[in-house]
Amino acid sequence: MASYGRRLCDICYNSNVTTDATEWCPECDKEFCTKCKAHHDVANAPKKHKTILLENVMKLPESVQDIKDTCEDHYERYVCFCREHERPCCTKCMKDVLHNGCLNFINVETAVENVKQSPSFLDLQTTLSDLLSNILNIYDDQTASLLELARQKVACKDEIRLSRKAINMFFDELEKEFNYKMEQIFTKKENEKENLLMQLDMCWERIRELHENINLIRDGASDFQTFMAIPEYVKSAYDEETTLRSLCENESFNWNSITVITTNMQSVIDNLPSFGTLSIKRKAANVNLKVRRTRQSQYTGTSMFTKKIETIRFEKRFRHQIPAAKNTHEILDCGILPNGNLLFSDRSNKCLFKFDTNSEFVQMELPFNPVQFAIVDDNNIVATSGSQMYLVNLETDARIQASYSFERQSRLGSVIIYDSNYIIEVLTGFIMTDSYTRLLKDIRIEFDDITYRAPVCIDKKIYFVDNKTNMVLCYDFEGNKIWEFKNENLMSAYGLSSNGFNILFVCGQKSDNVCALSADGKTFKEIIGPSMELKGATAVYYCVKRKTLLVVNNNGNTFVFFNNESLC
Repeated sequence: MASYGRRLCDICYNSNVTTDATEWCPECDKEFCTKCKAHHDVANAPKKHKTILLENVMKLPESVQDIKDTCEDHYERYVCFCREHERPCCTKCMKDVLHNGCLNFINVETAVENVKQSPSFLDLQTTLSDLLSNILNIYDDQTASLLELARQKVACKDEIRLSRKAINMFFDELEKEFNYKMEQIFTKKENEKENLLMQLDMCWERIRELHENINLIRDGASDFQTFMAIPEYVKSAYDEETTLRSLCENESFNWNSITVITTNMQSVIDNLPSFGTLSIKRKAANVNLKVRRTRQSQYTGTSMFTKKIETIRFEKRFRHQIPAAKNTHEILDCGILPNGNLLFSDRSNKCLFKFDTNSEFVQMELPFNPVQFAIVDDNNIVATSGSQMYLVNLETDARIQASYSFERQSRLGSVIIYDSNYIIEVLTGFIMTDSYTRLLKDIRIEFDDITYRAPVCIDKKIYFVDNKTNMVLCYDFEGNKIWEFKNENLMSAYGLSSNGFNILFVCGQKSDNVCALSADGKTFKEIIGPSMELKGATAVYYCVKRKTLLVVNNNGNTFVFFNNESLC
């Protein structure tokens, strides 16, 4: 389906005739004029196809218009939906290594059948309608609260003037100071309410746009587009609902009752410390949020529940040995690219190994000895070596796109990407830089040496391992230790990964296992091993999207484990 310019009938255009198209058939992916549409409707093959008015299609959000029912990798129509990986598949996708052993496929036609009447879509519409209603109610309530503050402000001033008349001009300065204090308090409270109203205005606009888009999707999107778009809109709606609930729970909507408690005149005569005091009482807002408690558990495409460590189960999907190279392998890091390819860094052989979806290892030579790396996107990584960090393009035989020097750092260790910034291990702790490596923050911890601590970040906390002390540690971004963890079943903690939310995965180089640890450091479980296969494990990587855990040891034995349930 063309996206820009004049929309022409595809059938007429193939006959060198330019006729404006009026409708689009998602099944055929063709646009028809009125005449050709009539022929399309009576033809045997497509007569059951549902066409959509182009004027409705053009109103769809770009993200929905871009959803295609054809595989971008293999240029074939999607035929199945893999529930294990939550993604559509063509016939060739189903043969990829990613889906080896997958049994939970469903026909695309079955998956999208009546999707616009599905509980998820209807609940999303209800959620957005409720959110708009909530914001209107809150806005009206907070506007009334602001007006009430103004009324109270007038009342307070009247009280102050009445009190003022009871004393002589000697107290003029005290009145001035007290009024100033009162103005500060009211200004603060008024600013809070005005800021809250501005926040509600922006929230209203975001939700209104979501609501309009959902209506447009209902009227103009194909069933497949609707099915694929639902998770994104569900997440946005849930985020807005969470924001409102948070504001309500932290009493942001409560009214302020500010009155003056005047000083007894005798006490004024005896002792006059101030002109008076202001009493602020909190009054519950007259707001009842429309929130369906069951909504959270009904979301599809995105699991919103917190997974407990005690119930985690991983199954081995496959094991591979990285092919022999010139020198003995020294694999120090691993990762799963967004396209599903596996990536490993080999310091001793100055190369990367990529295991693609065709089950083949590709060796990519480098002009430096890679230590640790972070994945930027499908085709790019950043890798550390010595005091340098390199941006490497994987599609051009690992060509160096850029290199960054850190003159004050004699040696770099691990590198990760957090909130689009780099966090790099150095001897003084960690440094945070922007994408141009300009220093943003220095997280000082003072390490004894660089030992590749494999940091991960969750909610502005940095977690890392210390293989010498067998510890997992947690610090805030100011360099303050929050907790440290040690267990006899975890020896020489080396690699660390996470589900990005509440679970850490750590491999024990000497305990030959992989363990899970809660982000608060209180719950621990050995989830894989101990096994001689995992002896010398140096890196672990968990891919949330694919529910896949990748483990590699120093000599190139790689293991892929799969979890059937979402861990976030």
